[in-house]
Amino acid sequence: FFNLKKKQSSTNLDQIKTVEPDGEKGKVANTFVSVEYAGIDRGGNRFVLMGETAWFEVEHPNLIRMESVKCVFYLKNGEAIVTSNFAIYNNVTDDMEFEENVKIKFLENVLFSEKASFMNLQNQLFIEGDVKGSSAQGKLFADKLHFNLSDEKLKISMYNDEKVNIKVNY
Repeated sequence: FFNLKKKQSSTNLDQIKTVEPDGEKGKVANTFVSVEYAGIDRGGNRFVLMGETAWFEVEHPNLIRMESVKCVFYLKNGEAIVTSNFAIYNNVTDDMEFEENVKIKFLENVLFSEKASFMNLQNQLFIEGDVKGSSAQGKLFADKLHFNLSDEKLKISMYNDEKVNIKVNY
């Protein structure tokens, strides 16, 4: 079958191997090297998701686990680039979850966090875990950011009763 919406770069047969993940005997996974997925999100923006290595379990072929990840979203007003050590990509819903050393760069804005989840069907972006941001307008320190991409609203919060720390440059 061929899906025009999603395109995976071609792989050589020697790049594919079957392995048993550590500690999960009986679960067979297929591993790939230098993978690339491309698609269009719910908002009509193109994206390209790349990973140095990727694998999926035979029982869950739609959940692609990746290492050394880079994703580029081609938005109407510029590119957003997300990098992380690990990611999980759902190739049916186009949902993406980035973990460990997450960096999001958009125009002159940079965000760092432990985790970022792009929920395509809900058109929302969740960024959490020691969130630090900087831009020409100032700096941001928080635990959680929730972007509702449909109505372009941002909610900034902390895990406990602490206050969000925002430093504005005048």
